[in-house]
Amino acid sequence: MYQNVLNGIDGIGIYGVISIGIFFSFFTGMLIWAFVLKKNYLQHMAELPLDGGEKKSTDKTQS
Repeated sequence: MYQNVLNGIDGIGIYGVISIGIFFSFFTGMLIWAFVLKKNYLQHMAELPLDGGEKKSTDKTQS
């Protein structure tokens, strides 16, 4: 039933091409972003769950 409905729509094939194009460009963009990340940023993000949410203080008067 759905095949008959979709066959009746002119130009429906372009949506498949557009969706694969969007997926491929997003995947490629994320891959490039992952390779461009700095090591310091990755190390900082890796330590966040273990941080405990406490801010580091540089004031030496507090105990």
